[in-house]
Amino acid sequence: MSDTDKVMRLREELPATHPVAYLNTGSVGPLPKRAVVEMTAWIERELREGRIGAAAWQAGGEVRARARAAVASVLGARVDEVALTHHTTEGLNVVIWGLDWRPGDEIVTTNLEHPAVFVPALTAARRFGAKVITVDLGLGEGDAISAIADALTPRTRLVALSHVAYCTGALLPVAEIAKVAHRHGALLAVDGAQSAGATAVDVAALEADFYAVPGQKWLCGPEDTGALIVRRERLEALAQTFVGYSSMARQELGAPLVPHPDARRFEVGSRHAPSLACQAASVEWFRDEVGVDWAQARIDELMALARQALAAIPGVTILTPSRCAGLLCFTVAGVDPDVLVPRFAAEGVVIRSIKQPRCLRASLGFFNTEDDVRRLAEATRRQASS
Repeated sequence: MSDTDKVMRLREELPATHPVAYLNTGSVGPLPKRAVVEMTAWIERELREGRIGAAAWQAGGEVRARARAAVASVLGARVDEVALTHHTTEGLNVVIWGLDWRPGDEIVTTNLEHPAVFVPALTAARRFGAKVITVDLGLGEGDAISAIADALTPRTRLVALSHVAYCTGALLPVAEIAKVAHRHGALLAVDGAQSAGATAVDVAALEADFYAVPGQKWLCGPEDTGALIVRRERLEALAQTFVGYSSMARQELGAPLVPHPDARRFEVGSRHAPSLACQAASVEWFRDEVGVDWAQARIDELMALARQALAAIPGVTILTPSRCAGLLCFTVAGVDPDVLVPRFAAEGVVIRSIKQPRCLRASLGFFNTEDDVRRLAEATRRQASS
């Protein structure tokens, strides 16, 4: 099957990609039909049969296990390293609040981070007297390894950064940064919001200690789903902050609490089972029908095409470095990005703006077409010349 035929087949599973040039997967990806069918069937069964009883309890446990297994299979993790979360931010909070901070400890991060990284880091530092050191990586085009290495000291406990920067699209060399952090005795937490599904991720090969991902972006799942990968060797490095019956292998009054022996200890309570069924189905579809490696190759191809098309337009400046994944950030001279977003939408081209640096951001997904790229370039050309 040719790539063109495969893209057309995949797009039939993604109805939201038909009426517009869907170029905002970095915010929320389109849902596959089969995932919505499965979610709907689950809700209808709950309506008919209720949500109580042994069968419902067993089904809830099974769908959790299925969601963990699906995530593990696309990220190169062990199933027992996966905790289900509601979003990337929750996973990063689990990590940052789970470490035993002391006054003077240091968290090293970068200027390219989403609030999911720097807000928990700054809040924990304020509460415990730790210090946040922000490394300026520019747009992410330089030597990130050396810049981060130069910021590390004997007091550095954690390096927290994105695999792909949400604001410039830069793909950071996580594996090399992990080695540098570990040589200094620090742990590495990675925000995988813009990488999981946009580029091939193997958390074992990356040697990241903690890797947080969302369900709703490049993996095309529902909101309120996500996962945190905790390397098996780092399980005991994290204390449990929020806990509940889902966290424990044993929780009996008058007896010692026994956490789950795996990453499930970082799950807390009940979850919306239909959403977990949708998450599992979406990730399985991505794994089996799309393919991790094919998705990366397709995205890389579209990124190169879009970069070439936009760079040829007078007044357009590309901010995204050459080492990147699915996000292409650019500016149009003399026009505020917030003004341009609704203008693009009026032409059926859905992108978003970024506050820092001030720019437009287009997400090139595996399901996008060359025609989507053409529409993006034509809309940009019209705005640049208006």
